[in-house]
Amino acid sequence: MSEIIKLSRPVYVAAEASVAGHEESEGPLGALFDVALRGDDLFGKSTWEKAEAELLRSALLCALEKARLSDGDLQMILSGDLVNQCISSAYGLSDTSCPFSGIYGACSTAAQGLLLGSLLSSAYGLRIASLTSSHNATAERQFRFPLEYGGQRPPTAQWTVTGAGAFILTCDCSEAESISSLEEGF
Repeated sequence: MSEIIKLSRPVYVAAEASVAGHEESEGPLGALFDVALRGDDLFGKSTWEKAEAELLRSALLCALEKARLSDGDLQMILSGDLVNQCISSAYGLSDTSCPFSGIYGACSTAAQGLLLGSLLSSAYGLRIASLTSSHNATAERQFRFPLEYGGQRPPTAQWTVTGAGAFILTCDCSEAESISSLEEGF
């Protein structure tokens, strides 16, 4: 028997933001990203891991700006990425003044963060940021074949996105840009 979780208070998305890499920004959705970076996917950093940390940091700052908040207004950040020990999240969020909890669900990290964030926000009245990121080059190095090897990709090979997303969750409906309750379906 499955049970439905009923939130004690509705949770709203106060703001969201997306940052995309070069390949993604040239695709059919390119104009929809808040920040669509052109050219080199290192974003001025010395490694792909540092670039992914910058993607994540940029997504958080963009979402906070949209919500007219600072990181000090958050009670918790949930964040995940595909690098060992959530390195991109840990380094990308190291300058924030908010508690951070790393989550890992690979492709499900965004949904997992929204679910956990909604439960915590509803139960304790917290304002929470839920973030996720990936970088094609860090994912290739971690899970497939490092790009440095120069291996040929078959035409049917998967391609990990270079991008990051951020959501600011709150129980205060006056903070939400467009009232979109996450209560339905939980």
